[in-house]
Amino acid sequence: MLDQIVPKLLEGEFICEATAPSLFRALADEAFQSEVDAFLGKIKRRLTITPNGQAYYASWVKVGKEQRAEAKRVMVSIKQTIRPVIQFIELCMDSLKTDVAPSPGDRIDYPAILKSVTENPHLQEKLREFATLGKEFAVNEASSNAMLGKVFQQLEKAGYIVFAYPEQEAWRFTGKLDYYYQMIAFLMENEGIQLQDEKDDDPETGRLF
Repeated sequence: MLDQIVPKLLEGEFICEATAPSLFRALADEAFQSEVDAFLGKIKRRLTITPNGQAYYASWVKVGKEQRAEAKRVMVSIKQTIRPVIQFIELCMDSLKTDVAPSPGDRIDYPAILKSVTENPHLQEKLREFATLGKEFAVNEASSNAMLGKVFQQLEKAGYIVFAYPEQEAWRFTGKLDYYYQMIAFLMENEGIQLQDEKDDDPETGRLF
């Protein structure tokens, strides 16, 4: 199992109950955690778990001169996802008429969200706004189904959701969402970022990739 987990961690993947349930359960064993951590330590990495215990990932043991470029790349990537992910979370919450932000493992029913968007002009406008966040969200067909499908595709590609129930067209939020919340809190505290009403003339700003 070590040979399955380590490559995923080194590729920057988050191992959680939604993406890899068997591997996630294996990592719950402290002895196995120590084994993985010891292996990663040989290359100056360590096994890290998100604040709420929702996902495991590999981080640097110490961020020195050699690791700063990688750390900066990760931080830039997180900043680029802020607007798209927040927009997606708001779309899901508005569609389901809830004030509770989603958590890792929560189910996302595509048909239910599509129905809400189709019937609500406000939600349709919120969906169309994704096209302003980068060319990754552009679609040739301006239907709600095409636009929403593109958004789900990009969020899945970024690792925040996983297609968990194909027969019901339903996804789940992954443990990476827990890491995302952690980084947002860090950026808000240390850099004073704004999550809403942040406009930019550059159409590439805020892109997911």
